[in-house]
Order: sequence, then structure tokens, then C-alpha cells
Amino acid sequence: QECEIYTDVDGIHTTDPRIFKKAAKMEQISYDEMLELSSLGAAVMYIRAVEFGKKYDVKIHVRSSIEEKQGTIITHEVPQMEDVVVSGATVQKDMAKIDLVGVDNKPGNAAKVFACLANAKVVVNDIMQTEVSSEKANLSFLIGISDLSAAKEAAERIKDEVNCENIFIRDDIAEISVVGVGMRTHYGVAEKMFGALAEAKVNIDSITTSEIRISCVVNKDQADKALRAVSVAFELDKSAQERAKKD
Repeated sequence: QECEIYTDVDGIHTTDPRIFKKAAKMEQISYDEMLELSSLGAAVMYIRAVEFGKKYDVKIHVRSSIEEKQGTIITHEVPQMEDVVVSGATVQKDMAKIDLVGVDNKPGNAAKVFACLANAKVVVNDIMQTEVSSEKANLSFLIGISDLSAAKEAAERIKDEVNCENIFIRDDIAEISVVGVGMRTHYGVAEKMFGALAEAKVNIDSITTSEIRISCVVNKDQADKALRAVSVAFELDKSAQERAKKD
């Protein structure tokens, strides 16, 4: 079974061609990779459509409504996909970060914080907790900029209950991510990404990962430069076959 989606682009690219003009069109991508990219700002596919495709094992063919040519197939993962370390990169600019500094380091406080955010209907993205001593911890999380006002109010409400010393808010950030099932079987991916950002003189605020993703928070005014640097490092101007041969 296959579902064809016609759009004004010729398929799914390795990254945003408006920022990295040499971005290559992908012939295929796994459901999981597409879900990660969509959740991280890639606007070409609606995330629920990918979820349904994965659930019912329906291939999704994203192709041009103007030209009669092959687009990009979103499908189940096959072993050859792991030959390519990074399938795509993305940037998400409509983000904010909240740091709860000096929260009492004891069981239940994180649950209280995120229960308060949930009651305020705030959707939380990446979460980071750092123990600074046996008594204190810092708790940070990313949210969409549209939720910032509600999240700020929720953080202020819960501050005293968890004995938080201070709250810091940043609304001048962006998140740069690389995604690929090949990360499971290849080493050196983080080193290459961080090295590319360092060479471009882009400072990293924080880092989060999953099995097939590495994300870095950077200054928003450096977001485009950061995405281009990462795209060059992982040769996202080349086809999957060309990059797989090198690996």
C-alpha cells in the first residue's frame, strides 16, 4: 500500500534548502527518522500522517504536484539505512528555554514541576536535569515560544514549593538537530557535530540526545550558520548512496 502526497516541492530534502541551498533530495527515509525531523521543525510532513503510515505500514510518497518524477518514500526501516550516519538536519527557531536553578534535590520535585506545567497546558520538549550537589539540582526544559507566558506563570507558582533559588528564561534560542538511524552503529557523530559548530564559532548552550538524534541549543542569531556548518560536515548536499560509500 502507498499513499501519495502531492506538494509544491519535489520531495523531502536532507535539510532546509532555503538555508542550505545544496540540500539533496532523499530517495527514502524511515518512519522514525521522519517523525524525529517533523517534531524538530521540518515542515514538509504533518507528524500525525507519518504516525498513521507507520502504524498501518503504508508507504508515503511525497512528490511534486508540478513535475512527473520520483519524490521521497517514507517507509519502514531496512538495514541499508544504517549505512548513512545522518539522514537529515533541521533547525527550530520558535523555542524558549526555562532554567529552574537550585531546586531541592529530592524525590518528587521534578514531578511537581511538570504537573504544574501540564495543568497549564504547556507542551514540554527536551528536559535536562543536573545535580549540582547532594542538596540542589538545576532543572531545564525547552518549550514552544507560544507557551512561554503560561510556562513562566507556572514556574513562578511552583517555585516556592520546590524551593527553587532562581528562574532564568531565554527566548533568543534555536535548536539544531541531526537525525539518522545510522547513529546506532557508528561512532564519532557527536564529535563531528560539535566540531563543526566550534569551527563555525557557534556556542552550544545545552545538548540532548535520543537513539537516533543529537540536538544542540544555540543562539537564535547563529541558527542558520549552525545549520549550514552541520550540513557541510555531514555532506548533506550528497545522495545517501554517495555518503554510504564513504562510510
